[in-house]
Amino acid sequence: MVNVGELATWAGWITTIAALVLLVIRPVMSSFTKITENLTKMSHSLDLINRDLESSKSDRLAIHNELVKHDERMDRHSEKLVEHDQQIKTLFNNKGGKE
Repeated sequence: MVNVGELATWAGWITTIAALVLLVIRPVMSSFTKITENLTKMSHSLDLINRDLESSKSDRLAIHNELVKHDERMDRHSEKLVEHDQQIKTLFNNKGGKE
């Protein structure tokens, strides 16, 4: 014969395990799934940001190189300006000495 007390004990154990799965384990697993999805999205976003930073870095280097070229041109023009100023002074000094 089936002992009612033993059957009730087994039913209690099964109910406890089912409640544990439904109330504790399933929400935890759902949270882990959501966290994993969010981490995947964040990883993708970080990859995009890294690509943008790399392209920005190359843009900054190109701008820096362009600025160096402009500085060199300005230096050459400044030197020419000094030469022209000296030539003008020499012309005025020569003109003033002849008169």
